[in-house]
Amino acid sequence: MRLAAFTFAALLPLAGCNLFDAPKQEGGDMSAEEVAEQLADMKIQPGQWEATNEIISASAPGVPEEALAQMVGQKTTVSNCITPEQAAQPNANFLAVQKTSDCTYQDWSMQDGRMTGTMTCTGGQLPGTMVMKMDGTYSDEAYDMTMDMETGGLPGGVTMTVKARTSGERVGECVG
Repeated sequence: MRLAAFTFAALLPLAGCNLFDAPKQEGGDMSAEEVAEQLADMKIQPGQWEATNEIISASAPGVPEEALAQMVGQKTTVSNCITPEQAAQPNANFLAVQKTSDCTYQDWSMQDGRMTGTMTCTGGQLPGTMVMKMDGTYSDEAYDMTMDMETGGLPGGVTMTVKARTSGERVGECVG
């Protein structure tokens, strides 16, 4: 679960601007191809981006409270260089939790500086199915969002729920 949130935080800077402005079917799923079509006109600021993910709460029936308490408050910060080429043509799978995950997107909206949506992923190294609901704000140089994640089908039939906050910003020109 921490890997999923960390990976999303590392890749989210690409979502800095007008991702899903084109009309879509309300309440419907969006395939990877439809997401790629939406990304075709996406523009963000290239440069060095820094993203921080913090786990706010975690719960899972049958998991010791001490283990869950160790997750809460953990912060992970990653830095990515987004080249002008990447900013102009983002990868169609950048929202996927892992490259080998099979993800669908529901009810996405990115308009007027606000983004909301749900992503459901299975496969890859993910055990079971993860549903991630996102809500936040964005610009071409920063974003801030909360994520409510529920992963079902974990060993022992456990379902884990995690709430996290992710924020990121362009911090300057690419380093190195």
